[in-house]
Amino acid sequence: MRESAIADYHRQHAKELITIGDLAVPISYRLPDDEFLAAMNGPVLIDRSYLGVARVFGKDAGGLLHRLTTNEMRHLQVGQSVVNIFATAKGRILDVVQMLRREEDYLLITSPARTATVLQWIDKYTFVEDVRREDLTKTYALFSIFGKAPKNLAGLSLDEFSPQRFRVVRIGGAEAILHHTDGIAPNGFNLIVNVEAARAVWGFLLHHAQPIGFSAYNALRVHDGIPAVDAEISEHYNPHEVGLLPFIDFEKGCYIGQEVIARLDTYDKVQRRLVGLEFENERVPTLNNPLWANAEEAGVLTSAVFSPLRRKAIGLGLVRRAYAEAGQSLSVPHGGATWPCVTVHLPFI
Repeated sequence: MRESAIADYHRQHAKELITIGDLAVPISYRLPDDEFLAAMNGPVLIDRSYLGVARVFGKDAGGLLHRLTTNEMRHLQVGQSVVNIFATAKGRILDVVQMLRREEDYLLITSPARTATVLQWIDKYTFVEDVRREDLTKTYALFSIFGKAPKNLAGLSLDEFSPQRFRVVRIGGAEAILHHTDGIAPNGFNLIVNVEAARAVWGFLLHHAQPIGFSAYNALRVHDGIPAVDAEISEHYNPHEVGLLPFIDFEKGCYIGQEVIARLDTYDKVQRRLVGLEFENERVPTLNNPLWANAEEAGVLTSAVFSPLRRKAIGLGLVRRAYAEAGQSLSVPHGGATWPCVTVHLPFI
């Protein structure tokens, strides 16, 4: 297990640490509910260096990445990014990746502990192409600002900074990549910075946003209905089932998994749907338990958190289509009891 570049700050201020991927990060600095509500009222800051970072380069890099992923990349300009899915030949999800087009390469932001999987997948389909890759996860720290972002940062008006754009800025006396994210995290900004400069950048950002831990971030994610790796994003599910259709271009040519993904869309063969779940009380049930509709198994609970807004537990689940409409009464077993819940439209907020 590796340490964050700002591990000394976490040890001094965090209440408890949790391992995400291979990195120890804070569960919270204050009460998780207070951190969640802080994101509703102003900017919050989180260390997400558990995400992987890699670069793919060579004269054929763009063409190969286009053929391996679900979204259109041929018209991606320098300074733009795209959310892309690496899918298996069976149309299941390997990972959902943010790809940043730079002059000399593509910078890939992967899910926790998925960088090696993505790079091995690229290697598998690299034959005579001039394509090389490098794992930079240990080279960079990645901090994210969510909630109501500050109006200005490092002399840049964030209100005028379009989603899926990035640029190099000077912040805290160091160079960083400022990236306006969209789609696979609560909307906000990533700052990607060399680990040697991480403490200075983090210290600068603390003047603009309150730090939060993983618990509050995960609650924000569930409220937004965003799937996460090893929960909703896995080789058990296809992109249709977990709400990733915005990251599929059905007009592009062949890519790995395209035939299956297109057939599911054309013939309306998707069997499961991602839904929101609202429980009757504040107790958070155990994940990966089956969801039941009377005596019939209806799906599986994939994420669950306490909602400071609703003052009860909420979650995400993959359910059969017959139970995917809002208002369906379901239940989940927990500790010898049965906990009722009802399906709701996503997002919760």
